[in-house]
Order: sequence, then C-alpha cells, then structure tokens
Amino acid sequence: MKVTCRQCGIEFEKEEKEIRRQRKEGRDYFFCSRSCTGIYANQVRHNSPRDGLKPYQRRTKKIEELLGEKLSTAKSRLNKLLMFDLAKKCGMDTCFRCGEIIDNIEEFTIDHKESWLLSEEPTKLFYSMENIAFSHAKCNYEAGTKTYVSNCKNIVKENGELYTY
Repeated sequence: MKVTCRQCGIEFEKEEKEIRRQRKEGRDYFFCSRSCTGIYANQVRHNSPRDGLKPYQRRTKKIEELLGEKLSTAKSRLNKLLMFDLAKKCGMDTCFRCGEIIDNIEEFTIDHKESWLLSEEPTKLFYSMENIAFSHAKCNYEAGTKTYVSNCKNIVKENGELYTY
C-alpha cells in the first residue's frame, strides 16, 4: 500500500499489516527512512517549528522582519551612518575630488585616491589607508569610470581579450 512520509512528503510502499499495526497504536503517520524518523523525533523533542530552519536562521529571519530589510543591508547602512558621522566630527567630510563639503549621507562614498583595479598589487592598494578618502558619489563614480574604461580599452587592445568597452 502507498503512504506518504510525514517528514519529506515522498510516497513509498508499506505493508498493509504494518500500517494496521501502527494505526492500532494510534499513529496515523509514516516515515520513509530512519533519517526522516530521527528528524521528526528531534523536532518533537526540542519543540522546534516545522519551518526547516536552524535556530540561528530563525533568529536572522525574525530580525529581518523587524528591520524590514536584510540584516547585512542594515549592518552596511549602520556602518555608513557611523562613518559619515565620524567623518563630519573629524572634519574629513570634504570631497577628495572637488573639494566641497559632503552634505548628506546619500552623497557620501569611500574613494580610492589611486585606482586599485589597475594596480600591480590590487589587494595591497585596496586596503591601504593612505589610499582612502571620502568623496561625493557622483565625483567618485565619474573619476573611477573614466579611469577604468580608458585603461581597459588599452588593455583589451594589447591583450586581444573578449571584452570591449
């Protein structure tokens, strides 16, 4: 006789005699394997919800519901708020590119003074504190795009790569 596993939902064959025995004992559900039986037993033992999530995943999901966005996005936003606040307090809220004050957080970006993408040692230059400044988003992106695209055109021509800019 075909029955459905309570844990995973797979249909499998079970002897009618065994089904009658289990129902007589008051169990109206079946498991396809010992693994599914063990998973179910642990859920019952630990009074876990049947959402398939681990405790830390359940916690993260709850936090994301409370914040209304992914936890990583919220952390990034908080880090940017802290950095902007500290930059203003330290007098470092002047744009590296145009020299004007950065008025609001939407315009605030971390800028690499020298392009790390085109460097001989990109990792070293990316993390170098001497190479970091703050800029307006517009100033930063315009400078980066011009430098990167113009240099990439030269690299593509020299190396004959597939990508064109």
